[in-house]
Amino acid sequence: MKVLFYRYNSICEPDFIDAFKKIGLEVSEMTVEMYRKDIPGEERVRLLLERIVKDQPLFVFSIDYFPFISMVCERVGIIYAALSVDCPVAEIYSKDISDKCNRVFLFDRIQHESVQDFNPGNIRYMPLGAAVDRLDKLPFPDEYRYGVSFIGSTYEEKDRYLMLVKSGRLRGVALERLEMIISRQVNKPGLDLIEQMITDADIEALKAADPEFYSCEDSAIDMDRYVAINNYIGNHLTYLDRKRILNRLASELPSGTVHLFTRSSAKGLSPDLVIHDGVDTLTQMPEVFRSSKINLNLTSRTIRCGLPQRIWDILGCRAFCLTDSTPAMDTLLQDGRDLKTFDSYDSLHDAVLHCLENDEEREEIAITGFENVAASHTVLHRALEIVKIILSEKLA
Repeated sequence: MKVLFYRYNSICEPDFIDAFKKIGLEVSEMTVEMYRKDIPGEERVRLLLERIVKDQPLFVFSIDYFPFISMVCERVGIIYAALSVDCPVAEIYSKDISDKCNRVFLFDRIQHESVQDFNPGNIRYMPLGAAVDRLDKLPFPDEYRYGVSFIGSTYEEKDRYLMLVKSGRLRGVALERLEMIISRQVNKPGLDLIEQMITDADIEALKAADPEFYSCEDSAIDMDRYVAINNYIGNHLTYLDRKRILNRLASELPSGTVHLFTRSSAKGLSPDLVIHDGVDTLTQMPEVFRSSKINLNLTSRTIRCGLPQRIWDILGCRAFCLTDSTPAMDTLLQDGRDLKTFDSYDSLHDAVLHCLENDEEREEIAITGFENVAASHTVLHRALEIVKIILSEKLA
């Protein structure tokens, strides 16, 4: 049996290719989009049709959802399975999501609930997982090199709201009102207050200020509202969160304790924060995780009820994870057993001090977290579940 894997160079693709092969599937990779990002839509459709006819796969698979793949698969009557590793993902609100060919898997429960009724039974919740087989083969460092580490973007380069403010495109009464709304949400998790308070006029002000505001006429929901809340204000709040937490933590701990590995600009970050270049996900990142006493996870505001890939990667490295709390944690991982959580800056600060001073406790949690992930939450587990769902439908 063969799976046609449509690739665009996601960092998650190699691990799922390996997982499908371990299950016993032959993996045929379609890589045109890895090298030709500007490929015209009609040619993309033609090339995919040709590959499906040539390979005759059991199903087509991609990391994240592509509406054009759904359109092609619906036309030829073949299953299209897509696993989302990002949130938000505007494409899942395309009207094509209702196609019978689709088997879409989403890791954020709120994201899943928002779209499941568009294709009942074919859009499912599925948490992400760790590539334990790959990570466990990597050598362990001889000693800790870092106290507290965070690997990731500060979100400044993703913050289009901040760009609009700095450029002067967003100003006056519209800016004052949006700043008031954002200030109410800054010290509260999620985006609940934003959803309650933002008006059509606020959204129109954002649209008018940014000629590149994402819009989609062929969508199943009000995409303008979705984009304004998530891509603009959600990303801006994430930037504010990360900058505030990292700067404050670095200033309150001994010099050289807090390390940031990022490709983002260092502008506005504390001089007490040790800033490193970004690291390669598959090779260098595991080494940093294993060399750090504490690995921070600071979840993006747009992930409302899901565990981001960073948590699974940390635990899959037998490393210690300290993360902001989320409702999704309860059914997957246990605070104090698999990792540690915080729900405010004060609780984060206290947890960091405690964990830095208690090596044995911290290392025991890291090992338990790894064992739990290895037993139930690997990429192989997720790939196997996807294949089982598809095969059970074929045999029904």
